[in-house]
Amino acid sequence: MTFYADTESGIRLQDPTRNDLLDLIDGLNDADNTFIVVHPPVDDAEWFISVSKNIGTFGGYELDWHDPRTAERTTTTAATPTTIADDVLAWTHQR
Repeated sequence: MTFYADTESGIRLQDPTRNDLLDLIDGLNDADNTFIVVHPPVDDAEWFISVSKNIGTFGGYELDWHDPRTAERTTTTAATPTTIADDVLAWTHQR
């Protein structure tokens, strides 16, 4: 299945690998590249995941998981890019 990862700063990767996702997550900052959106290749995305830096006391990242077909809408946090990349890839492959 084809999917994309888009950053706020304009980077778009088709079918990103685990290492690609790790690089994108490591590149997040609180100035001009605050989020990544992972989505299928359609204009009206049927599902998506957004990853953003959690600017707070504990840091880490916030993930928003949306899939209207299954009524899933979840917000989670994670501390490490490796956990995020693995979770994102597992979730997208279930779609």
